[in-house]
Amino acid sequence: MNTTNWQLAMESKMNSIRENHTWDLVELPENRRALPCRWVFRLKQTTVSSSQNYKSCIVAKGFRQEYGVDFGEVFSAVVKMTALRFLLGVVAL
Repeated sequence: MNTTNWQLAMESKMNSIRENHTWDLVELPENRRALPCRWVFRLKQTTVSSSQNYKSCIVAKGFRQEYGVDFGEVFSAVVKMTALRFLLGVVAL
């Protein structure tokens, strides 16, 4: 296993996060520590050729988050039944 490929994958992911402004750097509240995070690595094979893609992702350990301190709003996608029926009707045509 070549560590250089994994380092390049990590650098690519961090550059993508910076370019897309995924995170905002903010000051931590007093007596608080930053959430721990870890890297997840995956080796993907392409179906056409035998080349391998090195993928990495940084994830926060979200189970340590507290509402109002670490995050302020929760998003959950909800679909109304009328919208679902409309979509299925369009697809059926």
